[in-house]
Amino acid sequence: MKELKIIKILVSLTIIFLITGGLLMWQQGWFNKISLITDNIKDKVEKISILKLIPKLTGFEGERNYLLLFQNNLELRPTGGYIGTFGIMKVKDGKPINFEVHDTNIFDGYGKTVTEPPYALKTYLNIDNWQMRDGNWSPDFQVSASQVEHFYHLQGGREEFDGVIGINATVLQILLKLTGPIYLEEFNKEFESDDVLFQVEYEIEKGYIDRGIISGERKSIFKSLVREILDKITKENIWQSNEFSDLILGELDNKNILISLKDIEDQETISKLNWSGEINQDYEENYLILVEANLMGLKSNANLEREIEYFVDHSKERPEANLKIKFKHLRAQRDWFSNDYKCYLRVYVPLGSYLTESIGVLDETGFFDEFNRTSFGNYIIVPAGEEKTVEFKFLLPESYKEKYNILIQKQPGVNEMPVKYSIKNIQESILELEEVIKKDWEGVIYHR
Repeated sequence: MKELKIIKILVSLTIIFLITGGLLMWQQGWFNKISLITDNIKDKVEKISILKLIPKLTGFEGERNYLLLFQNNLELRPTGGYIGTFGIMKVKDGKPINFEVHDTNIFDGYGKTVTEPPYALKTYLNIDNWQMRDGNWSPDFQVSASQVEHFYHLQGGREEFDGVIGINATVLQILLKLTGPIYLEEFNKEFESDDVLFQVEYEIEKGYIDRGIISGERKSIFKSLVREILDKITKENIWQSNEFSDLILGELDNKNILISLKDIEDQETISKLNWSGEINQDYEENYLILVEANLMGLKSNANLEREIEYFVDHSKERPEANLKIKFKHLRAQRDWFSNDYKCYLRVYVPLGSYLTESIGVLDETGFFDEFNRTSFGNYIIVPAGEEKTVEFKFLLPESYKEKYNILIQKQPGVNEMPVKYSIKNIQESILELEEVIKKDWEGVIYHR
């Protein structure tokens, strides 16, 4: 299993987003922009909380130490992507004073303690020891962050952390939309936003051979790419632009950057801003999140789309739900980059729901109750270049008979997802909502 080799790029982006970005928010008043993101953000968190939080996070109130998880969402995992690399960053007075990056696979190789893997990882990934690289199995980033840190210490890591930060590879594409194409003269190659992730993967896995670069130096092209990106951001004052601040805030909102802090009060602020990657446990009407884990499907998520159709008949004595998930694998070629999409899919719905039928799955359904939700889990395969629809029929609890609104949480690492939500109310009228969601979305059919 080979992760996307863009370590240096992601390291630099993490520093930009979490250090430079934090300082700019504090110094240039970007927290005022946060108050405009949603109509009720002032009800969620007071500006004073942000003012207190940012200088603290960036080390103005003492040195801070962070564990950074680089999640490759071309190989989707529950909190965003496969953790191929991790970083340790110490920050003081707004500057990184120490930074190191580690290959998670190599780090796991030193581990001597054996931990029983979750069922799906053991069965479909064929592993007998659960370790750091697969530690983000929980869809709740706070739980996964704690689990990954546990594996770090279990396998000999000595650092203690003030927080864990997850960042998805997608940020590279979005940043290049802002900077424009980057041309590397020494390699006679231009990187553009649309295909930069594929090109980076190709250069690291195959391109370096054609260039006559020895294996130990195959990352040299990425060092040059990082230098050019940072130079352009600095020389053209991109870091001072509204577009850059919008980019930072947008990536936090879209769950491409996730934050877990040890300080309870600080984490409450992050949670209220919805930057924590938590599973919502409090929403009292209908609820849904799809959680996919790419298991041996290579980088298939680069070419995968999904659509949701969700219908609930509330006219029945107990509401009857029908959930259809249509997957489209857009790449027919099976090669070093992409293959059939092999996925363990979990569907989280209101606690107490009862599954009556599942269609299009390849194994017996696993049932879980966690995060105040009920979950159905199944293994599915979407053949390369084909479409596949998976369907779940289930009963909602009787108490949901007149609960028509819905909260749909988007899995981190999924860029966008078309949703059609429809209900038949107790008067047997059909009501529908359609939305392409890029972040958590509440579908309101009745205002209360």
